[in-house]
Order: sequence, then C-alpha cells, then structure tokens
Amino acid sequence: MSGRHSETKRARLRRIARQFPDSGMKLMLENPGNVKDLLALTGSRVVEAIDFDRLRLLPTTFVTEDFRHRRTDLVLAAPLRYTSGARPERKRITIYILIEHQSQRDRFMPFRVLDYVVQIYRFQARRWAERHRSLTRLRLQPVLPVVFYTGTRPWDGIGTMADLVEAGDLFQAEIPGLTPLFLNLPAMEHQKLEREGGFFGWVLRLLKDRKSRSRVFERVLVRVLRHLETLALEERLRWENLLSYIRALVYHNRNPSEWSGLQTLIETSIQDDDLRQEVSRMGKTIADVLKEEGRVEGRTEATRSKLFQLLRRRFGELPQGTMDQIERTDDLEQLNAWFDRAITAESLEAVGIPLP
Repeated sequence: MSGRHSETKRARLRRIARQFPDSGMKLMLENPGNVKDLLALTGSRVVEAIDFDRLRLLPTTFVTEDFRHRRTDLVLAAPLRYTSGARPERKRITIYILIEHQSQRDRFMPFRVLDYVVQIYRFQARRWAERHRSLTRLRLQPVLPVVFYTGTRPWDGIGTMADLVEAGDLFQAEIPGLTPLFLNLPAMEHQKLEREGGFFGWVLRLLKDRKSRSRVFERVLVRVLRHLETLALEERLRWENLLSYIRALVYHNRNPSEWSGLQTLIETSIQDDDLRQEVSRMGKTIADVLKEEGRVEGRTEATRSKLFQLLRRRFGELPQGTMDQIERTDDLEQLNAWFDRAITAESLEAVGIPLP
C-alpha cells in the first residue's frame, strides 16, 4: 500500500467517523452499490432500469437558503437502460435520484422535497439554456425523490403539502404535491433488510438494532460482519467504508463501557487474517478521530451555552423552537456566526436562527 493511498484511506475513515450520523450516512450513499441496495428496498419497478454502473454524484446541492442549515440532501444521476422492445433511436433518459436522509421527523418534509425537485428541474432548464436559444424543445428528465428515515421515533409518513396549508382539504386541486418514496427504517422487518437490501441492507439491520440490549447487539454485529466479509473479496473499498461506518456506529450509539469489548469483537469476528489486520488499523484511526471529536464537542457545548446566555440577556425568554434549533446544531462555525450576529442584532429574528 503506497503512502499516498494510505493517507487517502485515513482521510476517508476520519470523515466517516467525524460526520456520523447524518453526513456519515450521506458518505455511504455516495457509493453506487449502497444506493442500489437502498433503492431495492423501495420495491419500485423503475430501480431495475437504472444503470448503477454509470451512477454519478452531482457536485452541487439543491437546498435553497431557507434550508441551508439542514443540508443532508444527496443528488445522483444515472442513465436508464432501454427496456426490451424500445426503439433504437430513442433518446437516452437520465434519471436524477434525490435522497433525503432524515434522522429526525420533519413535518415540513413535503415542502422540502417539492422544493428540491423543482430546483433539480430548474437546474436542467439552465443547462439546456446554456446550449440552446430557447426551451421550446426541452424535455425534462425524471426525478426520483426518496426520503430515508433512520430515527428511533415512529414516523408513519411524511404527509402532503395539503397538510401544511390552512383549509388544505378545500384546495387539494390547487396545492402542488408529489409522493416521494419513503423508506422508514424503524418500521422495516429484519428479514426484509437482509433479504432485499444487499450488503447495505445488512448494515441497516445493525443500525436498526443500535439501541438494543448488549447481547442482542453483539449477536447481530457478528452476523453482519461475517456476511460483509464476502464483500471484501469483490469490493474492498466498499467493504472498508461499511466497516468504518459500523465502527463509528458503535462509538456513537453504544455505552462507553462497551466500546473496548465491541471493538475486540469486531476484530475477532473477521475470519481472514489480512482483513483482520486491516480492521485493526481502521480502529486505531477512528479512535484518534473520536478523541479529537471529543475536544470539538467540548468547544461546541461551550459556544452553545454562551449563545443561550447572550440571547436571553438581549431578548429575554426564548421561544421553544429557537432553543430546539440551537440544541440540534452541532456546527461550531454556525453557532459562532449566530453568536456574532446576536451581539449587534436589533431583534431575535435578525440573528437568523431558523425555526424547525
């Protein structure tokens, strides 16, 4: 292994550990194999027509400024394969896949998804306008929106735009809306994840049981690791990423008293000697990241406390929504920006803390 490749791998492991859970999941879904496994769980027939070998991540975000503080969207594009009987002269169709990962419920999800989809269509129109004089012959490419929920609280469904509008039942025909695919991890059966979700489904099986009793978690962990070992022979990089995610999952969801035993269990569960040594090296890298993360979390909590103190001193008792938003924000740079604005802002609204 070259030094450069080793450094690249360490950087990747650090990103997965540091950005867990939301952005860590986003990194997992940059892999075409994981996206294919995830979409297989939706049961949508269109999934069979997607050419995942040519799937690419779009290097942009379609989140507008109103939602900038909760950027967890992922947009990918891939061509659709021709179905049997399709005309050879048929133009190639590109499908845009919007994956919105949620670890918390959000009643405004219908609005957010609608906004994202419209932004993707606008993106297509802009690209067309760069090469053509008018939009007369433009045919928009399809967008497949997916809401992927991995929280622990029940969420029966994301609802509709009509649910967000006063007298929405009277204006159904006039209210825009769409029905995204909804993947609700807490409601999925274990057997479905293992049977239909490929290798990524097995990792989701462990994620689903992340709060279970110690012995149950250990038993599932060993089963998942041994199943994933077969992946290492075909897709080593993907296997490394999934193992890194599992290690980060352990550190972020299990009691610190369990960490040492679970990390030992991860290493001893690997059958192949070479792979076991690789897992050991991965563990040391992630342990270093988490030590650093602990120091960052300390600074974040201190900044959050100072922000609360400054806001109360200047504007009195804070609305519950504002307090909840500050508590949910782990971005130290964002907390500092709010603190700086709060020093001179004439009102709480001027600080710019968005309500959930």
